[in-house]
Amino acid sequence: MTTETTTIFVQFADETPPRIIAVFFVPQDPDYWPGLIEMQDDDPRYQAYLHPELQPAAILKAKQDQKDALLAAASQSMARISVSLQLGDATDAETMTAKAWQTYYRALTLVDITVDSPVWPVPPAQ
Repeated sequence: MTTETTTIFVQFADETPPRIIAVFFVPQDPDYWPGLIEMQDDDPRYQAYLHPELQPAAILKAKQDQKDALLAAASQSMARISVSLQLGDATDAETMTAKAWQTYYRALTLVDITVDSPVWPVPPAQ
């Protein structure tokens, strides 16, 4: 099966790394549109322009954001019983709950977000 491509004309910003700032489907005046080059629509640079969410940096940021949100929620859950623990009047149930949340928090910090599908630990029952 052959996939047809389309010739496009893209303008790159004069920066490093270069990034696409305009796309045309017909030739343009290169004096008016500096940095204009011709390419096929299956070019990886154009695909990255179309789908920035699929870029490794964006994917990694989304995973980091998820990890940060889970860590914040775990911290908030631990804060509820930390005063009792610090004062030394926590019940056995509160102590076990605190240990479960601390174990969960520690497991979250160890999650490798650089892999395709991170394995997220299960939070303790509330």
